[in-house]
This record gives sequence, structure tokens and C-alpha cells, in this order.
Amino acid sequence: MRKTFFVLHKYTGLTLGLLVSLIGLTGSLLVFDHALDETLTPQTVTFKPSARPANYSEILTAAQAAVPGNPPPTRLMTQRQPGSPHVVRFPTPEGAPGPIEVSVSPTDAEVLAVRGWGTSAYTMTWLYRLHYTLLAGKNGKTVVGLMGLLTMVFCITGAVLWWPKRKRAGKRDWKRAFSIARSGNRFRFYFDVHKVFGIYFLPLLLMISFSGVTLVFPTQVEAVVGSLFKVEPRPALPGSRAASGTPISPDRAVAIGEEVFPDGVLKRIYLPRNSEDSYGMTFRAEGEVWTNYGASFVRLDQYTGEVLLTQKVTEIPLGNKILRWQFPLHNGDALGIVGRWLVLLAGFAPALLFGTGLYLWWQKRRLKTQAQRKQRASTTNTTITEPARGITAGAK
Repeated sequence: MRKTFFVLHKYTGLTLGLLVSLIGLTGSLLVFDHALDETLTPQTVTFKPSARPANYSEILTAAQAAVPGNPPPTRLMTQRQPGSPHVVRFPTPEGAPGPIEVSVSPTDAEVLAVRGWGTSAYTMTWLYRLHYTLLAGKNGKTVVGLMGLLTMVFCITGAVLWWPKRKRAGKRDWKRAFSIARSGNRFRFYFDVHKVFGIYFLPLLLMISFSGVTLVFPTQVEAVVGSLFKVEPRPALPGSRAASGTPISPDRAVAIGEEVFPDGVLKRIYLPRNSEDSYGMTFRAEGEVWTNYGASFVRLDQYTGEVLLTQKVTEIPLGNKILRWQFPLHNGDALGIVGRWLVLLAGFAPALLFGTGLYLWWQKRRLKTQAQRKQRASTTNTTITEPARGITAGAK
């Protein structure tokens, strides 16, 4: 069994390790994607002073006026932190890789940037496309999900191969299993690096790969989780009860939502897409451990402001909680700033393991080739020498 795991671990790593490394490296860059984006585009965080903050209606109006054709906005993503802009999203233009996003100043509703999500000009979202779909749409997304499953296989087979064998005395050398030899040849050093870093990062890699698979294959993972824990079906999003009238303003909708989650932090406003749709808002409600993710939500009638549906993530069944935790676990937000740094470092682990594994394979192959050459040379010399001995014997 150990030999089978070794062959599986080695050859799948050699053939697909580079692709897994690419996904891991781009994932590391995305851990602090918004901070990096604001560094790359400083104009999005350059605000003019104002006597009062702009309200949501003013922000949406300014953003809509900045987009050619003035399409209706679909959502507003609030400031991630003080000093960040609000971001308003619009529908995806035909042929574009993603929606239009407009960064707007929270102080005076000045439009700071208009960018197409997923384009090379919007660097961090282009990296997100590369990480999530390999720039290949749905097919690429499926491949990324399969690479997540493969990473879990790497983790399991690697753990089996790492597990120390029993010595003659019947004991296992656990100290050796967790340490890197500083003396000895280079091959041994790289072997220890591959082994030790692999086992140290194994819990994080399992968590990240499983959460990534959940994001790509949510229905399949939900079925698996539902077989083990209680999972309630996702509630259907209700429409507004009235089909006509004067819609309430976004600010009024937010005020009602804040009454539902008085200690919550508003994260997103989903605007009605037609006359029958409802307002949606997500909040980081009291008790949610993450900071940049809002898992609790409320839906409102767009005309009357009536609360149609609410869900607080701390009060849902365990199976639903497990599923809802996967995204903030994937980017480390659920574990705070320490978790984000751990996820960032873990993203480099596949590249490190692929590089050291490739070196070990190459060195073994080189030594094996040298041994085969020596053996062939020895066989050739023996073949030439034997007839000569026979001639000498005959001459005597």
C-alpha cells in the first residue's frame, strides 16, 4: 500500500504539480487583494474632505452617471475599512469577462475609477480570474476544482509516506520526522524540507483545498455535508409583494436592515433588478468572527420596506454553518489577520513542495542513469575481455 501511495504521490505531483503551484501562488496574492489593489491604484483611496459623508443614493447616482449608457446598478459593496472606497457594480457588458465596477469616494460621492472586472487593467480581479478559472471560463473553473481534490489526495498520500516506520526496537523516530538535518548531503536536506514543510502545512492545505472545492462544486459538497449534518435548503429569495409603486430609497432600505441587525456591519446592498424584485443586504452580524465577510442577510419589499426574509448565520443548523464558513476560511478572514498570513504562506507551499519534489526525482533519475551507464560499460568490457582470454588459452 505504501508503494502504491508513493507512485501515486510522485507521478501526479510531477505531472500536475506546476498547475497546483500556480493556483496556490495566485491565491496567496489574493489574500490581501483589496489592499494590493488600493496600492496599485492610489487614486481609488484619494478622497476630498467633505462636511458630511455621502449617502448611498448619492453614491449610486454618481456611479451610474459615470458608466456609458447609464445602466442600473446591481449592488453596492461598502468600504472594507476606513480609507477604502465604496464600490458599485453594474451588469457585465457583452463579451466582457466580468461586470463593470465603479469606485466612489465615501466623503463626497466623487467617482474615483471605472473599471471592467477581470480585465488586465484591473490587475487583482484578473488574478482572481486566473486563480478561479485559469482564464478559461467554466471549464477552467472545473479544472481548478479538480486540482483542489488532487491537493487533498497529495495531503493524504504525503501523510502516509511521511509517517515514520518502526525501528528494530519497535519505536518510531518522531523527532526525525519533524526535523531538518543541517548536516549531510544536499539530497537529504531537500528530502527533509519536502517532508517537514509538507506535514506542517498539511492541515492548512487540507482546509484551503476543501474550501476551494466547496466554492467550485457547492451542490456536490452540500450533498456530502448534508449526509453527515443537518442542512436546511437554501431559502428562495422573495420578490416584492407589490408589483408597482414608488420604491423606497437605498438609504431607507439600509435603515430598516440595521433595525434587523442593530449590532451588525453592513457589507453589501443588492438592488432590485426589476419591478418585482426585492432589496437584499448582507451584514456581519454580532457573533460572526470574520471581518470582511457578511454571512447574515435580510430581504425587503422594495416599495413598502416590509421585511420578507432574514437569516442570522449564528442561528442556522450546523451543516449550513459549515458551508457558510468555507469562503472566509478559504481566504483566511475567518481566522483574523493571523489566519490571512497563514493562508498566504500556505499558498506558497505547493510551489515549494513541487520544486523540492522535482529536485529529488531528478537527482534519483540522474543517479540511476549513471549507474546504468556504468553497468553497460562494465558489461561491454567483460564481453571484449572474455574472447581475448579464450584466444590466449588456445595459443597455449
